[in-house]
Amino acid sequence: MESPAIDDFHRAVRPFLLISQLFSLFPLGGLYGRTLQDIRFRWFGPGTVYSFYFFLSGLLTLVAHIYYSLTVDTLGTSEISNIIYYVLNLSGAIVLLAIAARWRTIMEKWRSLEENFLHPPYAERRFWSLKRVVAAIGSTMVVLAFVEDALHVASVYYTNLQYFKRCDNSTPFWTLFYQREHPRFFHYLPYSLPAVLLLELTHKIFLYVWTFMDLFIIFVALGLARRYEQFYRHAAQYKGRHVMGPVWQRLRLDYGRISSLVAYMEGIMAPIIVCTTASDLYFIFYQMYNAFQFSASLISELYFKFSLAFLIFRTLVMLLIASNIHVASLRPLDILRSVPMSCWTIDVQRFTQELLFGRNCLSGHGFFFLNRSVILAMAGTLITYELVMLKEVNPSSEKSDFCDGVKRLY
Repeated sequence: MESPAIDDFHRAVRPFLLISQLFSLFPLGGLYGRTLQDIRFRWFGPGTVYSFYFFLSGLLTLVAHIYYSLTVDTLGTSEISNIIYYVLNLSGAIVLLAIAARWRTIMEKWRSLEENFLHPPYAERRFWSLKRVVAAIGSTMVVLAFVEDALHVASVYYTNLQYFKRCDNSTPFWTLFYQREHPRFFHYLPYSLPAVLLLELTHKIFLYVWTFMDLFIIFVALGLARRYEQFYRHAAQYKGRHVMGPVWQRLRLDYGRISSLVAYMEGIMAPIIVCTTASDLYFIFYQMYNAFQFSASLISELYFKFSLAFLIFRTLVMLLIASNIHVASLRPLDILRSVPMSCWTIDVQRFTQELLFGRNCLSGHGFFFLNRSVILAMAGTLITYELVMLKEVNPSSEKSDFCDGVKRLY
């Protein structure tokens, strides 16, 4: 049995993997087993069946949105955004299931490469251990996601209550509520409690999947950056000192283990990075577009502003933490530059070249890399988009068409 003092990656993230099972993600058994060999994934287990229920319901939701928009409604900006939302999040959930199926293998590989950093001389006793950092950031994001969902529920409840009072009180309120919130389903299906419960469950899972995709990237980035930081703090004791060649050889090999882990995880994380960044950026643009023509009640406006702020905050945190892998990987350069010429060896030279020419960061299949430059590029795109919207978009009227069902107050 392993010591509970070991601050490894799997122990840090497994509470959130367990929570995610409530939302059909990571259907794994043995997460709290004594060793990594206790982790098991079963294709016909209850958790996996639950995941396949979500895939089926998500696919039906997507098909219903497309068919309703093409045959009954118009395929406008809102309808296209809903379709993109379901496509990207459903794709992300499928990728996470594929990762879950390989989780034990992934963690065994991770553990073999991080093993040196779990023991002296790299192991550290710090208050902000990896487990506590993951718990603090993960708990904050989950709480904010639940606050956003609570504001959304309050917003749509208030909007439909006003519609019930001012426009149509001939239909029972909850029937009217769900028929207006899910017209793409209740246009074809009769209103019933089981249908409502299944739709609400699917909707909540989609919301959590969206948040968890960002969180999963954050967790992996925290685990990788932490090992580079441990390496730097240990190697800093040799800065400017006359050190023999074998020390630099050992340091170079240890650094190479972290870089190998980053390269390994880059291949695994690439699909989820593409889905997450595409979803986040598209909906930041879409919400900013709506902000220029938004007219609503106070509670609906509060939800809208909180949702946009949370989305930007979540995306920025994900990008900053992910880009910290690249920043942390370059920090040992200042140590190598201080090596006295009398101690300069082939290992120091190779180590320097690996630092200068290595690509130690996560990426989206090589199309873009999660480093600090991508944050500036995205910020520039957002500013350009906002300036164009200020020039082109005209604010819409207040609430004149509320009872016509055209104006959605949230």
